[in-house]
Amino acid sequence: MTKHRFIAGVALAEPDRARLLAAVQIHDLTLVLDRPDVVAACDNVAATISLGQDGVIIGPLYQSGTRDALTSIVDNARSAIVTSAGSRLFEAFWGSYIGIVRTGTGTSLVRAPFGSLPSLFQRMGSGLIAGSDIDLIRAASGIAFSLNFEAIGRQLVLGDVRLATTSLRGIEELRGGSRLLVEPSGIRLEDIWSPWAFADEKRRIDDLEDAARRLRQECIAAVAARTSTLRHPLLMLSGGLDSSILAASLAADDRMFSCLNMATRDHAGDETSYARRVTTHVGRPLHERAMAVTNYDFARIGVVRTPRPVARGYQQLVFEAAARVADELGCDGIIDGGGGDNVFCSLRSVSLAADCLLDPDGTHHFRRVCGELGQLAGASRWRVAWKARWRSWQRARPYRLEQDRRLLSPDVQAPAQNGAIHPWLEPAESGLPGRGAHIAMLIAAQGYVEDGPHGSKLNCTAPLVSQPLVEHCLAIPSWRWIARGNNRAAARNAFETCLPPEIAWRRGKGNPESFLFSLLERNREAMSSHLMDGVLASAGVIDTAALGKALRDTERLKGTIYGRILQLVDTESWARGIMAG
Repeated sequence: MTKHRFIAGVALAEPDRARLLAAVQIHDLTLVLDRPDVVAACDNVAATISLGQDGVIIGPLYQSGTRDALTSIVDNARSAIVTSAGSRLFEAFWGSYIGIVRTGTGTSLVRAPFGSLPSLFQRMGSGLIAGSDIDLIRAASGIAFSLNFEAIGRQLVLGDVRLATTSLRGIEELRGGSRLLVEPSGIRLEDIWSPWAFADEKRRIDDLEDAARRLRQECIAAVAARTSTLRHPLLMLSGGLDSSILAASLAADDRMFSCLNMATRDHAGDETSYARRVTTHVGRPLHERAMAVTNYDFARIGVVRTPRPVARGYQQLVFEAAARVADELGCDGIIDGGGGDNVFCSLRSVSLAADCLLDPDGTHHFRRVCGELGQLAGASRWRVAWKARWRSWQRARPYRLEQDRRLLSPDVQAPAQNGAIHPWLEPAESGLPGRGAHIAMLIAAQGYVEDGPHGSKLNCTAPLVSQPLVEHCLAIPSWRWIARGNNRAAARNAFETCLPPEIAWRRGKGNPESFLFSLLERNREAMSSHLMDGVLASAGVIDTAALGKALRDTERLKGTIYGRILQLVDTESWARGIMAG
């Protein structure tokens, strides 16, 4: 996720167009499309493909079977893209692109599903300004930022979900797989790409060996393409399944790479022994570092120029440390396994067993799946089966996202209906509950990659969250994702010959909980002042009485509330950074 920048103006009045062109010069961007009705510019290193007078594609664009980003497309493909107002890009290509296409009646903007090039926009009269980051949009529009505290509260409630609106007034986002149409009749957003289309039974791959073989092929191909510009990447290798699959995929492509394992002092956060087994198996060097609690400048590290308070200080700390190691080793990029759990269906929900009851092809898997889920959850097969039957009777009920209102003012509310939160939560007519739960996990993965580079997370990529791999995984039925007492079973099957067996079928995984608690415990007094005297408290977003009680209760902090407090600290730092400009 190298940080690329773009700015575009569609149907702008002349003063607004002039201001945008001035911003292009100030920020040293290059014009790649200049027509009376639409203008676009990007940085000099961003990949671009011209559609002639009809538009431009900004950002890396891939096609199945190729590992390098395309530099041009054939005439019939270009014609199909223009005729479809850009939607053909979703069907025939993938990547991290923004397509700007002039149609017969206006202009359309399309964004790649799971693409890491952000696309934000601000309406300007009957037109708009779109861009990769908030500072470019501010420079081009001349409009200062304003915090939307109601939206900030919603974001805190919904966590990993990204709404089409952001936490800044007037700034909206074009999510991956969507199209933004600007026409004389108005501006409208359309959801084009949907994961439900790939979870349809007509696309199902039920053969175990075929599903595993193709998953391995798609994963190796996606990793090769997304990292093709890197000469010597640094892989953040925890020793868990997802990062180990990345190591196996890079090794299968005969790539030179180094690995970094960052461990906490607590045993639960130290997976060094697993990482060593992986690097020994793939024959690549491992560099080990300890995660330090000292000198955690939460007020600084939380200041990230994103349109929402979604960056976590802990992650920024990890990527900051990884960037230092990459510089020491001469590595030219960082790879991480973020989103792999979501893509590879890391579920332990009875909805997987409910799918077996609701789909005739899954009926004979029901007893086995109930047993596997029971092993994972420490429950009897019969209890799992009873819950699965109950869930199958409620098939029409859409997946319910968790909403976290802890330590927030009672006035902070989330949207009541799933459809208002995210279109993927509205199931297809034949949608199964287990598939719905898997797709809900992909919403979090979408946010993880589509937030793009930010803060210390700059020259980083998460190649497991790639459109072709996601589409393949959606075609694997629910009952194939759990086996041998493990979830993510289809991915384990795919790579079990490429990894040590104790890694491929490892059940547990490490966590940094003790490290996170130490961050709060060491900085509790400073964090308390940061929040109690901050902009969130003065705006009524935080329930200061509940927060004060939680901060004083050391035993309660050892539960899960410390994670919420750290999230609020990060949000406060983000808000102050935005206000400081």
